[in-house]
Amino acid sequence: MQGKISRGRDGILRLSPVGSASRAVPVRTRPAQGDEALFLFIGTALFAYYTARPALLPAGITLAGESDKVFPHFINAGLPVGVTGLVIAAIFAAAQSTLASSINCAATLTLCDLYRRYLRPEADARESMRVLRMATLGFGLAGTAAALAMIRVKSALDIWWQMAGIFSGGMLGLFLLGMISRHAKNAAAAAGVAVGLLLICWMSLSPLMTDEWARWRSPFHSFMITVIGTVAILLVGLTLTLLTGTGRASAEASPPER
Repeated sequence: MQGKISRGRDGILRLSPVGSASRAVPVRTRPAQGDEALFLFIGTALFAYYTARPALLPAGITLAGESDKVFPHFINAGLPVGVTGLVIAAIFAAAQSTLASSINCAATLTLCDLYRRYLRPEADARESMRVLRMATLGFGLAGTAAALAMIRVKSALDIWWQMAGIFSGGMLGLFLLGMISRHAKNAAAAAGVAVGLLLICWMSLSPLMTDEWARWRSPFHSFMITVIGTVAILLVGLTLTLLTGTGRASAEASPPER
């Protein structure tokens, strides 16, 4: 059956049937991999270009210290006037599209997975739209505040890797646990997520420790946050599933006492 995207009375986009959603995932992920490869190629090409011609970089911009300013400088000084305008317009259009879809997704999750599930299951269409608009406004303001806070960071890419390690490590470990072990229960998954989040928080916040607390700093690089958090969730979940499953199996195998 061919799926279709429809908008319900509550304004939420839906894909029907469910099987179509699973087939739609590769359609989205494969172009995303191509986009990442293209961005990495652009960065590598700019590095090679300005390494061979360092005199083209103005004073104050270096490949090692001010790498985030290299691409804007190339757009401004290395492209023809018309092409520069097109590239800037494309960047703004891509940013607007990405922000719109991300904020819409976050607002929809807030409504369906939090508000309707725990607070107001009987919410009608008017109330749901009000929650969606308030959630959209809240996430928009939060994103604006985060962008303003990142103005003075040394490298936006490093901050992105750190934030990705904090927010995606738990989800990746949980998904892998569900894929590898079909017998994992909620308790084992919750325990694994708790241990993984503790490790992620420790590795993320320990660089801020000073004085007598400095010995408790994480010895690992920040890029390892996702790896260690994912492995911790997976190992704890699998271990608890194995232990509880073995005990339950032995209890079921033993004959009842008379």
